[in-house]
Amino acid sequence: MARRTGFSRSSPHREESRTTPAPAASGIEPIGPDLALAAGFLLESGSGRLQLHTPAHELPAEQVAALVVAPSAYGQTMVAYRQLIPGQEPADRHWAKGSSGGLWGPEGEAVAAELDDVAASNDPLDRQLVDSHFEPLSDGAWRYSRADAAMTAVLRDGALTFYTPASGSGMDDMVRESEVDRVVQLPDSSVEGLRLNGEWMSYTLVAPSLYPLDAEMTRPVIPAELGLPEVPRAVEPSGFVVGGENDTESIRGLTELNGHSVEQLEAWMRPADFGGSVDFGSSQDGFLGRGDKLLRTMARDNDVVRKLGLTHAELGETVQTADWTASHFGISDYLGADDQRYSIEVQQSRGFQQSPFQDGTMGSANFQVTNQRTGSTVGLSGLGGEMISRYGFYQGPGTPYRSAPEDIIRTFGDLAEKAGGEDEIKRVVAEVDAYYSAADAIGRSATGWEGRPAGSGTAAASRPDGWSPESGARRAPESWER
Repeated sequence: MARRTGFSRSSPHREESRTTPAPAASGIEPIGPDLALAAGFLLESGSGRLQLHTPAHELPAEQVAALVVAPSAYGQTMVAYRQLIPGQEPADRHWAKGSSGGLWGPEGEAVAAELDDVAASNDPLDRQLVDSHFEPLSDGAWRYSRADAAMTAVLRDGALTFYTPASGSGMDDMVRESEVDRVVQLPDSSVEGLRLNGEWMSYTLVAPSLYPLDAEMTRPVIPAELGLPEVPRAVEPSGFVVGGENDTESIRGLTELNGHSVEQLEAWMRPADFGGSVDFGSSQDGFLGRGDKLLRTMARDNDVVRKLGLTHAELGETVQTADWTASHFGISDYLGADDQRYSIEVQQSRGFQQSPFQDGTMGSANFQVTNQRTGSTVGLSGLGGEMISRYGFYQGPGTPYRSAPEDIIRTFGDLAEKAGGEDEIKRVVAEVDAYYSAADAIGRSATGWEGRPAGSGTAAASRPDGWSPESGARRAPESWER
């Protein structure tokens, strides 16, 4: 557990149970034993965990003549207040999470009547907050907590500010396990950020977002620490193991996968303008090229991975870990297994590309990973890790989105070492591709397939645009109708 930053003021309600708090970190303004203001955030460090709250609504305290908490017409809990602005008529207004404005309708009239009573009482603002079920936290801070609402009111420097708990995809647990470092000035900006140290990275947050900036890894991370869900394992009626390992012969004999025929899956995987079915939001560029075959592609890649002594689960987990670390936690300088260092460049999309296997998974980004020691690079997609782990599918050699397994292996040093090094990778790839090229050339093989050579996915000639995975060429972000 990381060291916690203590704040220097104590609450009269809990003073007897507190030890002397540690000095506040640089740039932190304490307002209680567990509360502080910093870089636009309200920091709370109670119960040995850190929580951040962001300002949601602010009012000049002198303009608030009356205040109550009431349910809104939309079922939300709202703060209603009477605002006195010099030179204007008194205005009854409301604020709730996601909405603000005037009071309207019969509900608004009832709340306005409550405001009349509060205004007539001439009670000070702190008393109005307590009467509205805000509980005192410290001098100048109150907390309202109900099943459908949580907010903290802070009265400071002539302003009444309402804070709500901050949240962000993938970052909540990281923040809770972090310690406060200091307030920093962002480069080329007058904006302040909050610098935090977590269990495996240090990073900066700028209110109100929880997306990390200037994130630095301090050690390699495992999937569980990222909150990566486990890949479900299921056995198909054909015997194919989704999320497991399969022999190549069973792949060659498949007629359906995940409840869909191979023909239908191929139609969904073709480029959207290829003339196939487009009823499932087909990819613009395709998961397969125009002449690629799904089972041939999967069989070829299965042979490469198995002959190198690896599994699709290992490659898929490696891809997903790098993806989540970069896209959810803002990491561009990545520490992998054995402390090997990589650079990651992410291209986010405005939308999502759903899996052609119709399994509920989707991706919204592409990223380029480069091994800083060897220079090997591979282009990956946010959806790719799931398809690799579940089906051993790396996309077809005829699409620019393919991430050939050998390119993933040679880029990630721990995988390359387990596979026997670059010479062994080249030997196995050459052996496998020679077999499949010969089978394609004579129009028949043990697979029973006929058709054009589909290529290995590593030669530039196998790409419709001439790009080679080893060139590190960038790809457009993965998106709906990519």
